[in-house]
Amino acid sequence: MFNFSFSTEFINQSTINSNRVYGEAIFNRGAVTIINIDEASVEAWVGGLDGKVIEGGGSKRRVEFVFDKSELKWKCTGNPKNHQIFCKHCVALALYLNQNDL
Repeated sequence: MFNFSFSTEFINQSTINSNRVYGEAIFNRGAVTIINIDEASVEAWVGGLDGKVIEGGGSKRRVEFVFDKSELKWKCTGNPKNHQIFCKHCVALALYLNQNDL
């Protein structure tokens, strides 16, 4: 449904190693809930688990991916204003989209 493929290469190039590891933990614990999805955008609640960060623990954040004119933009409510950080919440959502072929 969402018109962008998140390859392992894309994820690795877009984030730092710690966010990849933490995002994988969030994804593996099933803490991604889609709010809205269409071919150009997806919004989800990500995280909100108990435990250590390495286990996927931390705050729940609203994450949005928008695909516009062959460019992907992302936003996480946990990131500083106007920063395009592909954080652990973004990683978890990207993995979820790939796993569920959305």
